[in-house]
Amino acid sequence: MPRVALNARKRLFIRRMAGYGINPVQRRWRVMRSREQSHLIGGHPVTLPPAHDLPFYQDRDPTYDTYAGEVLAELAAHVDRMLVIDVGANVGDTAVEALAAAPNIEVVAVEGDPLFVSYARRNVEQFGARARVLEGFVGPVGSRVHFSTNGSTGGFQASEADGAAVTDWMTPASLLAETDSYGEVVWKSDIDGFDIHVLVHHWADIDAACQTLWFEFDPASTLGDRDDIVTLIELLADSGRQLRIFDNLGREMVRLAPGDPIRHGLTTLTNWLTEQRRGHLTVPYVDVWAR
Repeated sequence: MPRVALNARKRLFIRRMAGYGINPVQRRWRVMRSREQSHLIGGHPVTLPPAHDLPFYQDRDPTYDTYAGEVLAELAAHVDRMLVIDVGANVGDTAVEALAAAPNIEVVAVEGDPLFVSYARRNVEQFGARARVLEGFVGPVGSRVHFSTNGSTGGFQASEADGAAVTDWMTPASLLAETDSYGEVVWKSDIDGFDIHVLVHHWADIDAACQTLWFEFDPASTLGDRDDIVTLIELLADSGRQLRIFDNLGREMVRLAPGDPIRHGLTTLTNWLTEQRRGHLTVPYVDVWAR
């Protein structure tokens, strides 16, 4: 039996390694032919751009970006109506997962890239009035205001030469202005390097309106003032919220109680994630749920 299990692990490892070579070839083939991709999220069909890598990631690691539906369903089970503010919605994949999790969940998906917005609208229209897509960016944070994309994601760049300037911004306050009728409001952000800073700069508005915060915690790649990392840790520690932390494959790592457990736990996690960037990259970021 151990030998069979070892062989299975070897086969999985070989398949994963082969995928790193095969996927770029398949991506180029799709892009050359402008061939969109069909994919399933939470049992619902979605359409993805030719260059998008989500199917590759989920084929390689089936738990990648899929665990959240169960967490959201647990939250929705205790209220009549629940709202997810999905900042950095990309092609609407997380929005679809949230909408599929429970029939009383509504989503406002916020995305700034016009191409991704067009796919997000197509992908959530199957849920009717439960979903809205807003085109725009939340910010700004610091001096980075030039945005560019690749096939799967986007981000703010260091110079004008690397992206297009963004001049119109949304604020968390405007997104959360009409949330009083919901029993549960979830602030979800995946904005590649800005999550920590948006939370710090707009903490009062987000903390007051949202029962649950769900955000990417990536201190090693954060793009603004690094002092904001410590500030966010203190805000979370003093907020009375408990934390659940999942790795980037959706596996729960730890739960932290308010106060010093959060303070010490997130500080240790920050140091560990930063260390990963100096060597073999295994877990580049984590998802934090604060409630």
